[in-house]
Amino acid sequence: MNPRVRDDLGQLWRRFRRTRSVALRNRLVEHHMPLVDKTAEIMARRLWPRVTADELASAGYDGLIAAVGSFDPERGVKFETYCRQRIVGAIRDWQREIDPLGRSGRNFERSLNAAEDRFQAERGRLPNSNELANAMEVPWSRFIKMKKTVLASHSVPLEPTGERRDESRIGSLVAVDPGPGPTQHTERELIREYLTRGLKEQDRLIITLYYYERLTMAEIGAVLGVSESRVCQRHAEIVEQLRARFADTACDLVA
Repeated sequence: MNPRVRDDLGQLWRRFRRTRSVALRNRLVEHHMPLVDKTAEIMARRLWPRVTADELASAGYDGLIAAVGSFDPERGVKFETYCRQRIVGAIRDWQREIDPLGRSGRNFERSLNAAEDRFQAERGRLPNSNELANAMEVPWSRFIKMKKTVLASHSVPLEPTGERRDESRIGSLVAVDPGPGPTQHTERELIREYLTRGLKEQDRLIITLYYYERLTMAEIGAVLGVSESRVCQRHAEIVEQLRARFADTACDLVA
């Protein structure tokens, strides 16, 4: 960054922290908007054509605005690092919001899978719907309704992607990750929170983007504004740190 631009930006931050002016906040948001656009473009590559970069960016801007308003330079973290974490978080929150299954549906599917596994382990065969409903102690009418909702959430709409019109978001109403189902997605989220607890914000972001958003090292470098080799180096250091932390922990975590 040009030294003069850096000085002007630093002065703008000082004035905003002193006055909390909305106008100054908007200028800071406008300056950092390219961070949102770049992050959204990279994350959209895995989700296209069901979700566009513009749709992800719309959610990411909320994270940027929140980051500007809550940033505390006394924490010793660069704003860009803190901001990227909030942008990715806002995009992931939006993805969860458009999940048609919802929290109750995900809880139901988790219970459904557990009941099915228990039944198969005990009886040596898969249960039918009536046996599952009895095992889960769920009324038949509710069981059928919830099961249909779960099955529908895994369906991909067959609408043409060329004509988006006002239904541009309809095609994106699918599970966040096309691989794992809602139950597995929730479990992966819990594991991610457990594994990354206590890591620096940038390190949490590297883990999230590499293992959960499936970005390459080069793409993560583009998001963070560093070289691919630096991301590889830092990733190796994080892995060693996690290995040391969990060396004596008896757990079986599947990424």
